[in-house]
Amino acid sequence: MNDLLADADICVKCGLCLPHCPTYTKTQNENESPRGRIALIQAWAGGHLETSKNLVEHIDNCLLCRSCERVCPAVVPYGRLIDNFRGQIKAHKKFSLAGTLLKEVSHNKISNRLAQSGLSFYQSSGLQKMARFFKLPELLHLDKVDRLLSAQSDSPPLKPSYFTEISPVKGNVGLFIGCMGSLLDHQTVDAAIKVLTAAGFNVHLPEQQTCCGALDRHDGDIEKAEQLAATNCSAFADKSLDAIVTIASGCGGQMKEYQQAEFAGKVVDISQFLIKSGCDLSDQLLPLAASVCLHTPCSLKNVMREEQGAVKLLQQIPGIKIRPLPATIQCCGSAGSYMLDHPQMAQALLSDLLNVALEDQPEYLVSSNIGCALHISAGLRERGVALEVLHPAALIARQLK
Repeated sequence: MNDLLADADICVKCGLCLPHCPTYTKTQNENESPRGRIALIQAWAGGHLETSKNLVEHIDNCLLCRSCERVCPAVVPYGRLIDNFRGQIKAHKKFSLAGTLLKEVSHNKISNRLAQSGLSFYQSSGLQKMARFFKLPELLHLDKVDRLLSAQSDSPPLKPSYFTEISPVKGNVGLFIGCMGSLLDHQTVDAAIKVLTAAGFNVHLPEQQTCCGALDRHDGDIEKAEQLAATNCSAFADKSLDAIVTIASGCGGQMKEYQQAEFAGKVVDISQFLIKSGCDLSDQLLPLAASVCLHTPCSLKNVMREEQGAVKLLQQIPGIKIRPLPATIQCCGSAGSYMLDHPQMAQALLSDLLNVALEDQPEYLVSSNIGCALHISAGLRERGVALEVLHPAALIARQLK
């Protein structure tokens, strides 16, 4: 309680955060703003407000995009405040079946492997089409998960745990692929290895690595999040690693805030890492006369603070035209498991993004976070729009000569 009050008391209630909050922008409800949520937590921690369904819902409706943190003149640690409050009231929360299954697959390697095999069979055998025809996902309350799955299965990732550079060696990096990278984003994993080795780096994929812990921390399970953090720190303990490169900014944002400073200090988004390392791949890249809509995930912009890397990396492709989404598009609505538990708000925010993204009819849409990419891809399929969504590293890998 003292920690909650100490963090909440930093807020001076100036309201500068309000126009930057997606849920406040949509609802115009003070309880759905950062200032309002801080006031609620302040009252609760001070014993002036009882735990109630309404209180829990107002805090849970937060996307934790952390746009408010970026503009806060008082530097309120808003993300920490929300996570810690959720930890205090987790006994009063109800978790969806989809969210529970997601965490099971994220934490357990056996479950993850079974999910990979089952998903491949589900998509390639025709079961997916049949299940959707008979609306089985809706009947099983798994439709929010099923909408994220494409119509075809992804190829399995490369098996080795170590990949050597193919140009003069510049260093060694550990690649964090996360639980969803191994399950739903093999293309980006393989592309990251291809690009990093082409840039001159030896790539290590420790088999012991596990979920980053973001899902648990944001659900209030601080103890489980710390256990996962300890496992990852052990997996990447090799002193020869110059960096721990991430391909999902949601994971990167979580790991940059690990309490283990030596580990956290090495975490960097792959695009940012390549640019900061002085890698110029332009001579190795084929031209691409295409228009690309660039989506910058909240975690990359507001937590990792590394949003310029993707733009600068993609600009190395000759002939490419990059159009970033405007600042008025605050969040896509994915936010980890938020899109599963708060589909109405998630869809409303996604609709705003797609309306703007499709205005100039781009050939590609790129995003540096797997959750955002899945959510956006699902929205495009629901609109009947055939626009490919991929990671910046995947587009770079395609253009390598």
